[in-house]
Amino acid sequence: MVASSRTGMPRTGTPCIGICSAGIGDSVCRGCMRCVHEVSQWNGFTDAERELVWARLDRFLVQIVNNRLELRDVALLETALADWNIPRDPARPPQRWLYDLLRLAGSRIGDPSACGFGVLPGSEHLGTAQLCRAIEREWHALSLAHFERYIAPGLGVMQSS
Repeated sequence: MVASSRTGMPRTGTPCIGICSAGIGDSVCRGCMRCVHEVSQWNGFTDAERELVWARLDRFLVQIVNNRLELRDVALLETALADWNIPRDPARPPQRWLYDLLRLAGSRIGDPSACGFGVLPGSEHLGTAQLCRAIEREWHALSLAHFERYIAPGLGVMQSS
């Protein structure tokens, strides 16, 4: 049976956001956070294999977003996304939508509460662009740790000390 998204349908497409660092030697792409072999072999993956990758990416991002932001009103978030013409994939968790809002609207976000979210203590000193970069750094670090612990040994990849 093919794993499915929150909507019950298999996801299609790719997590790629057009900012690839896997081709320049990174073990984990700094754009989509997939492992290098997932980027290069994506088109050959089955739906079930793709869903496993999507699920991991979503799980890691949700954890990191929830450490820095509080999603207070999904309807307001959806309105903000629509206002800025930012697509919302219903197969992804709303924390992904929030990350996409930060990434694509950035400094244009005036009042976070008007967009349905708040900034948690410890991150309130960061502007939206800085907040997005902090989330990306943490997401990349978590993805890289996952790669080094679970993937690299199976690929015979030398790990850095």
